[in-house]
Amino acid sequence: MAVHRTVVVAGLVGALALASGGAAHAAPPAESFPEAVLYSIVHPGAEPLGVNDFECTPSAEHPEPVVLVHGFLENAYDNWASLAPKLVDEGYCVFALDYGAPEGIPFGGLGSIADSAAELSTFVDAVSAATGASKVSIVGHSKGGTVPRYYVEYLGGADRVSKIVALSPPNYPTPGPPVDDALAELNSPVDTVPGVEYTVIVTRYDQVVPYQASLLTGPGARNVVIQDLCPANTVEHTGISYDLLAQQLVFDALADGDLDAVTC
Repeated sequence: MAVHRTVVVAGLVGALALASGGAAHAAPPAESFPEAVLYSIVHPGAEPLGVNDFECTPSAEHPEPVVLVHGFLENAYDNWASLAPKLVDEGYCVFALDYGAPEGIPFGGLGSIADSAAELSTFVDAVSAATGASKVSIVGHSKGGTVPRYYVEYLGGADRVSKIVALSPPNYPTPGPPVDDALAELNSPVDTVPGVEYTVIVTRYDQVVPYQASLLTGPGARNVVIQDLCPANTVEHTGISYDLLAQQLVFDALADGDLDAVTC
């Protein structure tokens, strides 16, 4: 947690001098979260390679566009600079939004869960209109894995979303600062919505969200603890979207594959 916060705070300080609402532009893949953070500070508006092609036509093999939702104090590039291009190469139409960021600050996810879900709703509407897809799949990291739950529960997203794949989401309260009150709403009486498939991917080495606070219990939920499959894996919270095993699990979840058939 300390490493993550140090990187982010240093980035915010540097960004005040560097960021000026740069125009969106495709940026090369990154191999790690810290590398992508630094790139996004120096290059405001960076987007993962291949995302947000609103002329993309979903294929018969991958009829549902994939919408990527970054976490708190993150952005579309630093969260998805590795995974997004791989999804594009696999043939998915891939879209990634930046949300909840004050002007001039390159990191977002700062608003309430409800406000963030409203931004996601608008973005999914645009994706659906452009691609003609009746439903999308959503992949989110940290807060970006919880925001889609609010969207499907309260903002009509259950009719637009078939799957939510969440990496280390804060689905239940954790020790520390007060939690968004929306969590209580989302988890009562059950923490899932009928008709939506949920896959939660977590690591026991998460230093930001204790992995037990991520797990869902309602119908339609699958929980995967990385170390139950590969005990030697030590990935933590900020690195999970860059972890090859976690990425493999994302692909399997999107394709309704066997989540136990992984290569360590």
